[in-house]
Amino acid sequence: MRRMASEVCLIDHDANKASAEAEDIQHVGVFLGCPLVTGTSDFSMLQESAVVIISTCETEPGESPNLKHNLRVFRKLIPVVAKFACKSVLLIVTQPTEVMSYIAWKLSGFPSNRVLGVGTLIDCARFQDFVSRRLNMARSSISCMVVGAQGDMAVPIWSSIHVGGMKLREINPRIGEQDDPEKWFEIAENVKNIGKELEQKKGSSCWGVAVATAEIVDAIVRNTKVVLPASTHILSCAHGTDKDVYMSVPCVLGREGVYCTVRQKLTEQEKTAVQACADNIRSVLRECGILSQETNNDIEL
Repeated sequence: MRRMASEVCLIDHDANKASAEAEDIQHVGVFLGCPLVTGTSDFSMLQESAVVIISTCETEPGESPNLKHNLRVFRKLIPVVAKFACKSVLLIVTQPTEVMSYIAWKLSGFPSNRVLGVGTLIDCARFQDFVSRRLNMARSSISCMVVGAQGDMAVPIWSSIHVGGMKLREINPRIGEQDDPEKWFEIAENVKNIGKELEQKKGSSCWGVAVATAEIVDAIVRNTKVVLPASTHILSCAHGTDKDVYMSVPCVLGREGVYCTVRQKLTEQEKTAVQACADNIRSVLRECGILSQETNNDIEL
């Protein structure tokens, strides 16, 4: 939709629905850069794809992600995708993103840099938006970062916020802490809770996730090497060794997926929150039988 692709293929188990959706988009293709849009249930159409977006098993409004059901679907889906899209980058949108990204990586057999999740990019955008409202400044003038996992396990990094080169922590050393007299910590709570609030009011918060997904796809297709938070494998990055979990961290994104990650300087409170997030993700993976019980290393950011 952002004139970044010459061809888009929609794949669904219901071929008629996929074809109808594609036809609907194709009709207005002149306003979208004239891409060829097709819809099918034939996975062989994935060949030569630059990016494959996995967004299967969306839940009904108010319903939590059904992890066991998603796992069953991924066990059937991902090996087929990997067979036909053997050189593609897999971008996972299915919730919970960090868990499903790890599962997709294991099932695909791809190198970890070519399997990533949309991660905390939407949380980071919300963080940026809330800070901009507080400061009454343009969002584009504010830089910040959120790591961890989507939703209530997101970890806003207060030391990352800067405006025009000035870090807010240099002005308010207690920013984001519970004893902060300016109560900036309320923004962190809003970032964690706003997703659930939107779902209760309108159903799935689809627009934010869709735009965040498009931003990552743009970085991959155009090989921009932009730094965005995305779910990636911690074991193969500079955030420590002998780890085995997918988490959202700042990543340099391009044609090969994740080129590298950017380390963050965290407070003790942020380190504790990141470790709790990693432990939670690993616990879920163990329950699924994906991660062995012996894997229990600390995350270093």
